[in-house]
Amino acid sequence: LQAMAAIIAGVVVLLAPRMLNYAVATYLLVIGALGLLGYLYGQAIRPQTVIALVAGALILIRPNVLSYVVGAYLILVGLLDAGVLRF
Repeated sequence: LQAMAAIIAGVVVLLAPRMLNYAVATYLLVIGALGLLGYLYGQAIRPQTVIALVAGALILIRPNVLSYVVGAYLILVGLLDAGVLRF
């Protein structure tokens, strides 16, 4: 499902570049929501899930900070996946 969300967001951005903020925010919110679904099946909530939800909401609230939020999101998720940061 995450791959489909990425493909759909990419197509929307290519077809309507003005929709970039909404496509990125929607993608992050979908990724966060999918992460929360794991909680229903007894899995722990990963920090990446929370970061995606916060980043998506922040982009919808303040679209002018898109590049900063996406940059911070990518850095945090990269550090978490590399094991440099642990929660």
